[in-house]
Amino acid sequence: MNGTNNKGSVTLAFWLVITMLGILFLIIVPLLVIPLVSTVDDKILEYYKWALSVLVGAFGAWIGAGAAHFFGKENLAESSRSTEAALQIQKEALTGQAKFGRMKDLTLTAMNTDFIFNLDAKKSDVMDGLKDHVDYWFVPVLDAAGNGTLQDVIHSRVFWEPTIADASPLSKIMGDLDTLPALSQLKKLHGNSFYVTATLDDKLSRVSDDLAKSGAVVGIVVDDKGKPTHCFTRIDLQNILNTQK
Repeated sequence: MNGTNNKGSVTLAFWLVITMLGILFLIIVPLLVIPLVSTVDDKILEYYKWALSVLVGAFGAWIGAGAAHFFGKENLAESSRSTEAALQIQKEALTGQAKFGRMKDLTLTAMNTDFIFNLDAKKSDVMDGLKDHVDYWFVPVLDAAGNGTLQDVIHSRVFWEPTIADASPLSKIMGDLDTLPALSQLKKLHGNSFYVTATLDDKLSRVSDDLAKSGAVVGIVVDDKGKPTHCFTRIDLQNILNTQK
């Protein structure tokens, strides 16, 4: 309905301007032609010049005022729509109904494609990456099939464990975390107890419940093919919800 009204307003304004220009043309043409086709004295000629300047100035001001009114109205309407959309997002977040797709550009961190590893990557590869990104504290791991889908997320603390060999591939490290008693204290630093996945269509409330139930602290947003696109922490999500209260 709004789109129809806006289109009608644009059409009306367009034809109004065309009509105004047409009237101006019909008035100005005689003022320009009469002195050329007939003899007039200087006083009448001066009158024609004065009338022409007044008409051009008056119509110019009229058109300018109309354009200012029209575009000012459009800007106000656009501002109102933006404000309404922002309020709707806040309302959705407050009730937990907002989806990650609405919050993506405001609150989610895009995945760094230079710091995503395949299952066959080695511990030494991850350590090199951590040296370049000292503030990164979790490591996204993709499947071995080369499809780019998320397989696991591992806390960086795991890779500082001296008993894990530098040549160990991530697939072996993940298995050892679940099976070796010597690494049992690190078991919860990967897998379902460490991270959850979400999509842009998931509601904040649903993901928040998943984090609370699993005890996970990291969330990864994946696309429809399971490829990671954004990341967030449990604190990030809680802050999103808290700021809307």
